[in-house]
Formats: sequence, C-alpha cells, structure tokens
Amino acid sequence: MSIISRISGIFRKKNQDSPQKENKLDAREYTGKFVKQNGFDIGESVALDNNRIVVKSKDNYMAIPIDKITENTDFIAVGGFDMDESLNFGKEWSEKRDTLKFDNNGMMILDTQPPQ
Repeated sequence: MSIISRISGIFRKKNQDSPQKENKLDAREYTGKFVKQNGFDIGESVALDNNRIVVKSKDNYMAIPIDKITENTDFIAVGGFDMDESLNFGKEWSEKRDTLKFDNNGMMILDTQPPQ
C-alpha cells in the first residue's frame, strides 16, 4: 500500500452500517498506479469504469477487468486477459470521455444525439 493510500485512509470515514459500501470499489485504491503484467509495465491506471480498470499506455487505452488484478500495492499486477476486448472497451471509454461538454457554469451538458 502506498504512503498516499495510508494517509488518505486515516482521513476516510469508516461507515460500518452500510452494506452497499462493501461492494463499491474505491477509485483511490486503483487509480494513479503503474500496471504490470508478467513484470513488464503496460501503462498507468487512470479510471474505473463498469468493474474495469482503465489503463493508459503509450499509444492507447485498455479497460482490464477488476477480477484480473492479482496484486494491488504500490503498483497493480494483472494476470492474463483478453487484450482485444480490453482495447475495444478502452477505446469506447476514451471516446466517451472525450465527448463530455460543459456550460459556462461548469455543468455537464448531456448530448442525446450520437456524434457524427
């Protein structure tokens, strides 16, 4: 566990009464870490989306299923996963992320029409 995770854990509220909290993933535990597979760096985790960790590599984004994570300490180690599927989900996430629009007050504008 990184020192930042430890420090932020001190200030986090512990709510033992809510069973929903147990099932919810904490993005702070998964983002901002280097991701390795078989000892090689494959990128850096930048987001969580639909039980997948979004990893930015040099050329593209990948969305790796959370259940493929074998270790989550100062870095994230992943086992085998379907690379093509992860690249497709990563590309979809990147396109979705790039289409967010905001008004002058900082409120997100929901666009109901697909981009052309």
